[in-house]
Amino acid sequence: MALFRIILLLFLSSCTAVLADVTVEYCSDNLTIPTTQMSANIDSLLAEVASATSKNRFSIATYGKGNDTVYGLGQCRGDVNSTDCSSCIQDAAQSIRTNCQNQTDARLWAENCVLRFAAINFFGKLDTNEVERIFNIDHPQHPSAFKKVVAALMSKISSEAIVPANNGFAKGKITSIPANVTLYGLAQCTMDISRNFCKECLNLAIGNIPKLCKDVKTVGCRVLYSSCYVRYEIYPFYYPLDA
Repeated sequence: MALFRIILLLFLSSCTAVLADVTVEYCSDNLTIPTTQMSANIDSLLAEVASATSKNRFSIATYGKGNDTVYGLGQCRGDVNSTDCSSCIQDAAQSIRTNCQNQTDARLWAENCVLRFAAINFFGKLDTNEVERIFNIDHPQHPSAFKKVVAALMSKISSEAIVPANNGFAKGKITSIPANVTLYGLAQCTMDISRNFCKECLNLAIGNIPKLCKDVKTVGCRVLYSSCYVRYEIYPFYYPLDA
């Protein structure tokens, strides 16, 4: 069975509340490390991915030979600066190895970056099998109007994310008088997948918001897939914060 860990998660009830930094880790208990050589390869892989991602904001890498080969991907959020990117991916590499130390399939979603390693080649493949969601327990004042605002904003930014020049990343906000809210949203795909896969992933994530995050009852939501994630809040959470 897969194991999800959500670290340092804080929900506050005020409409102006800000969620604490959240790290979600997935460790597959069904795929355990078979050899000491593969374990060593994972260590080397994560060091390589963390270093390359710190410099380039995105990286994929392969390490090892034969049955001991491992694959890794690191990517920073499209709007974070190089310092925050480096800090996030370096911390992620340490955390994922510590908390998923016996697994050959592990994934981590942090505020500013994502990281993954596996014993199978997942590069360029659409992966929406593993999903986690996080939502704010506050309720919108006008649920029906709020739902329409969520749909409009997420549709807009997902269409922008798949524009080639945007590298699978988009953010934006919308103000609605009927819903009495300014809503902020973000969408990002991993840069190894195609534009079509990115579109498919984002459409699936957004389409599942009502089921996974109960969007007519909550004012913040994140849907996390291995190939993409989407998020909306009633406060600015991306950079610059007043955008």
